[in-house]
Amino acid sequence: MEESFSIRWDEDEEESEGPAIAVPIRPQPGILRIIGSVLVIGGLLALLSGVSNIWTGMDDGPTDPAMYEPVALQLQAAGEDVTSEEIAAYYDAIAAKGYYEVLGTLETCAGLLLLISGVLLFRRHSYGIRIGLTGGSLLLIDAAAGLYFLRSVEAPSAMLSLTLNILQVLVTTCGLFCTALPLLPLVLSGAREALDSNHISSLNSDESE
Repeated sequence: MEESFSIRWDEDEEESEGPAIAVPIRPQPGILRIIGSVLVIGGLLALLSGVSNIWTGMDDGPTDPAMYEPVALQLQAAGEDVTSEEIAAYYDAIAAKGYYEVLGTLETCAGLLLLISGVLLFRRHSYGIRIGLTGGSLLLIDAAAGLYFLRSVEAPSAMLSLTLNILQVLVTTCGLFCTALPLLPLVLSGAREALDSNHISSLNSDESE
């Protein structure tokens, strides 16, 4: 009596297996609320700085040197030969070039856009991403403009110039952060699924089924 036999290959087992089951991604609106809250705080800070710069730029008179007396004393203690009159003249020179008006306008617009972006993302609206990108980009332009104005006039002290450049680096960092933050919902799958467009499309697909 002959016995029949067959050889089973591993490929046969792989072919017999069914298709992989896709695990649905659960929407996480809490991430959007955190991002929105941070953008609102950043927008308020930018708005406050912008309004302050515009207010300072509206003062057409010369700067009172007494305002910079504490700064001059600190620089003198660090070994810098500078007076409060020279510091006041430096700020008057950059103000004459439109420093406060340009930076104030950019920061005010950026602050408003970041505020709107934060509120929209908090409410899970995808339009907040584009608006937030625009606001963050304005902060980067603000940092570049500030650096241009500061370098267009020679500072009376190397230490003062270094301090102002460090502040501009901080502004640039804030601009990069505020530009990248609205993009997080596109990177994080849970936040992406919680956006209004994905939420509505998922509801439509469920209804069609």
